[in-house]
Amino acid sequence: MKNKKSIMAVSAMLILIYHLWINITTSSIEVYLRQLCVTGVDLFFFVSAYSIASRKDINYKSFISNRFKNIYFKFFIFSIIGAFYLKWNLEKFFKTIIGIQLIERGGGSFLWFLPGVMLVYFILPLYKKIDEKYPKIVPILAIIIYLLSSISLSLFTNIKALFILLNRIPIILLGYYFAKYKIIEKLSKNKSIYFLVLIITLISGILISYYGYINHFRVEWLRDIIYIVLIPLNIGLILLLNKINENKVIKLLSSITLELYALQMIFGFKIANYIYKVINLKLLSNVITICVLILFSLIVNYILKKVPKLVKKN
Repeated sequence: MKNKKSIMAVSAMLILIYHLWINITTSSIEVYLRQLCVTGVDLFFFVSAYSIASRKDINYKSFISNRFKNIYFKFFIFSIIGAFYLKWNLEKFFKTIIGIQLIERGGGSFLWFLPGVMLVYFILPLYKKIDEKYPKIVPILAIIIYLLSSISLSLFTNIKALFILLNRIPIILLGYYFAKYKIIEKLSKNKSIYFLVLIITLISGILISYYGYINHFRVEWLRDIIYIVLIPLNIGLILLLNKINENKVIKLLSSITLELYALQMIFGFKIANYIYKVINLKLLSNVITICVLILFSLIVNYILKKVPKLVKKN
């Protein structure tokens, strides 16, 4: 993948728009486009899986330790902030930091994506080792296990919340196998084929997702099927964003994706509502809200980088 940071930067902005955008019109098209911004999460999962598959050798212990420092440490800090700001009790705090709330509430749990992506980092390197030994059997088994898990959870349990993560398994597997078989690199060798695939996946993805949106498409045994429906669009976006060269703005945004996600979920709704009340202009309010949260995220990112260094010195 040539421009991973471009994908991460755009993904972060899509998630921000999905959560905080104040609709400017009453058009169903605008509502639909905002709903499409949920793809930002899928793109992150794709890139995470792609990065793991791209690594030649993974020292599991150091890999997980690094992820704890870069992701779980920040998740823990933001959980403390959330506990004070949102007035949690101790039970909710501990359920949040050990991942129980993710199982119970799925996307309604505090910063669900962070423990979710940590699970990916725990499992996928192990999956990679097994896949390297049994490359023909493992992907088939993975698909079968995924389908059986989906059906079982939907029909025989009350744990429906996990589908927000479970139905990201296909895009995670696609990210993994796109890297393993160097699909993007192979497509890039022929510009005509690359852009043909890009256009086909984008257009078909938009048409399929719009059909699902206007018809409220549901499958009884597969909850949150929208994440499956969006796969063609996700692939098209990956191919498109991979053609956007990294620059200073993109590198800056890609460095604060975690902070941006956390701060928008803790403070973003109040910030957006306050700005709109003061300005009373929807488009301008949206722009200012985005700028304020980016600035806030840069400051917090700088502070969090300094904390470990200060601890080591002391």
